[in-house]
Amino acid sequence: MMTVMLIDDDVPMLDYVKFLLEQPGLELEHVASASGSGAALELFHEHLPDLAIVDIGLPGMDGLELAEAFRLMKPEVRLIFLTCYEDFHYSKRAIQLEADDYLIKDELTPEQLKTSILKAMDRFGERRALLERYSFQQAIERNRGVLKRNFLNQLLSGSGKWDHIRLLGERLGISWRKPFLVHGFLHIDAASLLSRYRYEDAPLLHFAAGNIASELSAGPEPITALMDGENGIYLLWNAEDPAAPRDGLIRYMETVCEKAEQYLKVTVRGFYAPEAFPVRDFARAYKQLAERRDHGFYDPPGPAVMLKPDQDYRSAPESKPGKEKSMLTLAIEEENAAWINLAVGKLQQHAGDERWSPRLLKEACADCVRSMASETNGAVEEAFFHHLSRALHVEEAAQLTKRELRKLWRRQSLTPISEREKDTRLQAIDDYLRQHADRMITSVDMAEHLYLNPSYFSRYFKRLSGMKFTDYVNRFKVDMAISMLRRENETVENVAYTLGFSDRAYFSKVFKKYSGKSPSEFKNA
Repeated sequence: MMTVMLIDDDVPMLDYVKFLLEQPGLELEHVASASGSGAALELFHEHLPDLAIVDIGLPGMDGLELAEAFRLMKPEVRLIFLTCYEDFHYSKRAIQLEADDYLIKDELTPEQLKTSILKAMDRFGERRALLERYSFQQAIERNRGVLKRNFLNQLLSGSGKWDHIRLLGERLGISWRKPFLVHGFLHIDAASLLSRYRYEDAPLLHFAAGNIASELSAGPEPITALMDGENGIYLLWNAEDPAAPRDGLIRYMETVCEKAEQYLKVTVRGFYAPEAFPVRDFARAYKQLAERRDHGFYDPPGPAVMLKPDQDYRSAPESKPGKEKSMLTLAIEEENAAWINLAVGKLQQHAGDERWSPRLLKEACADCVRSMASETNGAVEEAFFHHLSRALHVEEAAQLTKRELRKLWRRQSLTPISEREKDTRLQAIDDYLRQHADRMITSVDMAEHLYLNPSYFSRYFKRLSGMKFTDYVNRFKVDMAISMLRRENETVENVAYTLGFSDRAYFSKVFKKYSGKSPSEFKNA
């Protein structure tokens, strides 16, 4: 019910207007009356009525000035002015105040007042609705993410009425006019994120990627992007036909991935379900997609991957990763980080060949990190285990594990003195050789890595180290081979293969050149 206040210094007129307010068809509540400007201001501030019927000819502060003060206290208040005579100056100011009417007292009839009040009521309702929409839009701009998460939670819970959920979605700009939804999500590769940022920056990067996804969802494709704590950036593609090609969704995912790489310098991957579900079957579709999150774990990575319904994963490994752990011990004992890359590479290879379940590989990676942390008396951030558990590709899990192991290794093995003694370029070369110990690195490879001309690099390296780059690499590998051959059950063939040599004969030749003995002679000594 609309509330009304009357202001007039003519008391009989006040009583007459109050009487007219009681006529049928006017749903009004009379909350206050005043015969002076001072009392009117106090009562208006106390009651904040929706409509003020004001006499223009008040002593002191006239009715127009009073109305201006009312508008400052309540901008949406409706105004009807009463006056003893027609005055162009007054009527012009009344129009400027957006008054609903300007009535002559001597000509006032019940029908005339009723018409003016009904007009004021209509305008008040329209203005209030407009202000509510404006206020809601402001809330959306400030809290859009929170509101969208609430919308997603309502869809998943199924506790609310569908019409209410749909209305909330439409007020958020989400309107699904077609009968089916294809569910998907975007995932930020944690290894790529941590190559440039810190663990604590991850929420901000997810927010930024979500903004990119939301902005691009305003394009021609009917796609909705929602931030979801479980699935990162959840996507919904509205389709008319469940068998419709997914080209539009795939293009959208590819564009988001490109923009994220361009602006954020992180790798984003898209995943989607092969089926389309009815819009109201939201919760079941969401649950099914969540169960398939890592079904592309060993598939070639890409910006848009369809998650297959079934994957045949092994729940237990054929052999435990004991050999890989011994390599990590060697990394500490020999102060050589190359063993880390070899150990994780072997683990990754076994998992792929035997089709370990993603959970199994992640547990093995976490176990390796805990083992090295124990040996080095180091600490591992909980954020590592969180991101590892959320990894959706074998390479992402492997790179995260290598990164954490190298952090532990550096704290234990590197000393400030040895670091200061090495030239920055030579240190970069050593790091690269450690990371690619299973390959035969040439001077051209290293020059490309350092962004140098190959000819210049060869001359520069000779001046820096006093030897050719090939000799430096071979000595590096022979030192690693010596450490490996000291193990009781190690074979010459496996050492040669692990260190990237093409065959045993070539490995034996290089080994003897730099150690003075053949691998067999060294092994049997």
